[in-house]
Amino acid sequence: MNDVFILHCSVSASVRQSVQIAFEDYKLPPDVIETLKKADAISIRPRISGALKKHLDELRLMQRYLYDRCTINQGDVHFLHPDDFDEAMARINEIKTKAKESNEQLKDLWSSELTKWEGTIDNFFSPLFQDRQQLAMVREAYMKIFPTAKEFASPISVSVVGPYPAKLERSENADCLEDRIQNEAAINTEEVLKAAQAGALDASMGKIAELLDDLDARPAHKVGERVLSTNQKKRGAWRIIQSDLELSSKHNPTLQRMSALVGELIQIGETMRDAPKGVARMAAFKRYAEVREEIQEEAQAIVQGKDSSKGLESLQMSLTLSNTYQDLITNLTNCETLDDLKTYQTELEAQTSVYKHRAKHLSQIFSKCQERLVANSHLEAIASELEDAEVKSTEDCDF
Repeated sequence: MNDVFILHCSVSASVRQSVQIAFEDYKLPPDVIETLKKADAISIRPRISGALKKHLDELRLMQRYLYDRCTINQGDVHFLHPDDFDEAMARINEIKTKAKESNEQLKDLWSSELTKWEGTIDNFFSPLFQDRQQLAMVREAYMKIFPTAKEFASPISVSVVGPYPAKLERSENADCLEDRIQNEAAINTEEVLKAAQAGALDASMGKIAELLDDLDARPAHKVGERVLSTNQKKRGAWRIIQSDLELSSKHNPTLQRMSALVGELIQIGETMRDAPKGVARMAAFKRYAEVREEIQEEAQAIVQGKDSSKGLESLQMSLTLSNTYQDLITNLTNCETLDDLKTYQTELEAQTSVYKHRAKHLSQIFSKCQERLVANSHLEAIASELEDAEVKSTEDCDF
């Protein structure tokens, strides 16, 4: 059985969705129109039906979720792993059902949408044409653009191609046209699949970098809904990362252990959050520290031997900063002079320019350290003044 398949699901409308009103219809002076054209100015492009656009937007959002949750891609080519087949088919069926419902609703809205389009045309052109005959001609031309009741009865369609095998066999003796076509298909598809796998791996390394950033700055007692939430509208940060890693790991075995570790991290977080005080909860707090170290070690293993990419660079930077992050916290905590604080500020700025969670934590520690050192400096100055002051009588005192 092939382990990856090509899947395509498109959402389209058979009627015109918008119209670009020509510059000449603005009734502006010719030199003004010419200037606008030379400047590549964008002429007005109103949508013909707000209801049609609304339904298409909803369907295309569902299409995006299908691709994001079930496939990896290279451009417009999407690859499906067998493990995600059932979910993908369920989402496609939902899209088809929603499209059918949308068409039924649009059929009933034809008259009201036509009236709205008529209002749009009147509002735009009435101030521009003083000649009523000219206005009537322009109005009639733009009204003809609106789809007929029959066309508007079922304008939205969903087209699905595949899933079909992405890995094709090659012929040793490509003598006939069919064999040559088969070989070209195999070569081209393999290239696109490799690019999709590399892109998914690169994106995942960026996600791992974000996770390391979060883990460095998140003590166990602050593991809560922000990272664990299962709410579909606002899923926890760890769950989003885990979902992305799980999908990518099916196409990139390199990520399988990291995906499992993040899954365990979430389970530990739930135990720390929900379990009553006792042995299980204490064990979860201990395991949390261990898993954080294992995730960092696994990230180091992933980095080794990988070619340079944006995601790899982010992960390498995150690992580098992670190693200096705890040292910087220790240095700030034990800092005794403002001169030393200035030195640490340069290192802190390097951290804060890259990752937000550690940046926020370090900035808080830096501010507290600064307050402490400034206060100490003032106290030392006051103490010095008191030592230098010679009190010979009660009259020398200001109290």
